[in-house]
Amino acid sequence: MTVAPVEVAPGVHFVEGPASNWTILSGDGTLTLVDAGYPADLELVEASLRSVAAGSGPELPRLTSVLVTHGHSDHIGTVTALRRRHEFDVLAAPAEVPNVTRDELHQVTVGDVLPHLYKPRFARWVLHAVRAGGLGDVGVADVVPLVPGTPRTFSGHRVVPTAAVGHTPGHTVFALPDDDVLITGDALVTGHPTSRLEGVQMLHPIFHDDLAEAGRTYGRLVEHRARVVLPGHGPALLR
Repeated sequence: MTVAPVEVAPGVHFVEGPASNWTILSGDGTLTLVDAGYPADLELVEASLRSVAAGSGPELPRLTSVLVTHGHSDHIGTVTALRRRHEFDVLAAPAEVPNVTRDELHQVTVGDVLPHLYKPRFARWVLHAVRAGGLGDVGVADVVPLVPGTPRTFSGHRVVPTAAVGHTPGHTVFALPDDDVLITGDALVTGHPTSRLEGVQMLHPIFHDDLAEAGRTYGRLVEHRARVVLPGHGPALLR
């Protein structure tokens, strides 16, 4: 399988992966990865980084940062393996760091899923998640706290991390105001293997750590007027 990055704004490249998405920022001679797929997505992530790097000019940029919306295995799965090939910082909101390092675990359990396995979509998703390494140890060491509300510059892009809790305790969305882009992780999606719906939606209730808070966060994000919305699952939304 191949996945091709799509440049949705100058230097902002979206990849719709097999079951979860990631985004690559390019500029200033560097690359920044936002989320990182399942463990089995490693070669796809690497290929997308090479593709973006090759289109960035004669001097290939290097990966210097990985921003994490949240610590689920389908969003941090390749980070440790990538660190064997690249040298970069991993950044997440302070409240999410324990989930990323696996000092705590906030993720859907087998018990949560079992009552839904009679549904074909859930059964197919579980099979893919297991084959993709979703039950493996994907904890990431040495995570740098990224303070919500404090703008930072990554690969030439102004990035504003914003708390969007509920899916996990420290879930974060990343606004790129100069690019009119919002990266929403799993706080707002446009599709999921377990869902029959298309378009803007919440994930199934079993996936959220705090469903009521996730609903409030989703409501706020629906009102956000970014021209480009890049979800953790489903296609990009261009308005």
